Amino acid sequence: MIKISKITSCFVFANYWLPLSIVLLFFVEGNKLFAQNQSRDVIVGELLGRVDPDDVPDMIKENYYPMISNQIDVNVQLVQKSSYELIYQLIYPQAASGQHPERVIFKFFDSEESLAAAIITDKIDFAVTESEEIAQEVHNATTSIFIHFRYKKLNYVKMLAYNNGHFILQEPNVRKALTYAIDRNYIKNNILKQRAYLADGPISDSSKFHVSSLEEYHFNPQKAIQLLRSENWIDTDGDGILERNSMPFRINITYEKGVWLEEQIIRRIKIDWNKLGIDVIRNPLTRDEMKANLAARDYDVMLTNQQFHDTIQSFGAHFLSTSPENFLAYNSRTTDRYINLYKQMESPVTQKTIFQAIQNQINKDHPAAFLFFLWLERYFVNRMKFENYVTKKKELLPFCEWEFRQ
Repeated sequence: MIKISKITSCFVFANYWLPLSIVLLFFVEGNKLFAQNQSRDVIVGELLGRVDPDDVPDMIKENYYPMISNQIDVNVQLVQKSSYELIYQLIYPQAASGQHPERVIFKFFDSEESLAAAIITDKIDFAVTESEEIAQEVHNATTSIFIHFRYKKLNYVKMLAYNNGHFILQEPNVRKALTYAIDRNYIKNNILKQRAYLADGPISDSSKFHVSSLEEYHFNPQKAIQLLRSENWIDTDGDGILERNSMPFRINITYEKGVWLEEQIIRRIKIDWNKLGIDVIRNPLTRDEMKANLAARDYDVMLTNQQFHDTIQSFGAHFLSTSPENFLAYNSRTTDRYINLYKQMESPVTQKTIFQAIQNQINKDHPAAFLFFLWLERYFVNRMKFENYVTKKKELLPFCEWEFRQ
């Protein structure tokens, strides 16, 4: 059982990040500054674009980071926090063996390339990536890192959040056109390396509530052009950019800064949308900045990851027009009515029918592009420093059960 103790007031905001070329030199020449083996630490590498440091306690409780043990009743206490580092103390019920870690230190990086360099040079003990290229780069560079996969949570969907309140994106036809224009099969095969399958809504077909007849919005650029023309988006001056009432079709697309997979996907989406005559401006942000923009609905389009649940509570939180968690600014009287009606029903059969009607309406309104369900990710462990980090089935053991090599 894990216990998150009260955060100690040891906040030192120090930004020690350097350009990649200097970082690599720093890694090679500055080993004394990273003398991990002098203390019993597990060093976790993470990306500011992917994870907000303030979310780490919740991610620990969800066991995204393997810190919950059924064997050891360890107390986990945050003892220091800065802009690029979190330090957790592992407090054991009795004096722990010198083979077990005393601390878990989270180091945050600006780019996945920098994180990969740290992994390769043995400065990171544990990290996770969705990128096959990053995993292959580490594999090719060193034999000291154990690389394996683990499955994503159910209904973990990579999506394009459309700000339905944005003056360009208010019409469903425009949102549908943007999705029709994306060659998702290209992204799945060439970027995701087929480690995902196409999504048609917030929940996958593994759910008993899933509707099998939803429009999947497969790649159809001609359909996209027709929908945009129906909303009077036409290139009237021949500059290659669509206009309406002398206003250009210009979209800012936000995504996770420094995350290799997201950057590749965004590049491809930009190419597909440019072909339609849409001016796309890329806007990489850290995860905390993205969260703030979503909460304030201060964005145009955002590539993000979301886990939905096949419950009325989850759908109500994200799609009810009055919900503070409705970051899409989605407003549908029909969807609102169905959600409120569901709560009045007691029959499971009736509830299922209404829940599927909600999905049909969301699919029709298309407030977001549900792109892919990713089904696995890679993780790295410094096996030259640790042993006893996985079970015989190669399932991760909690950090507190890892043992330092003698």
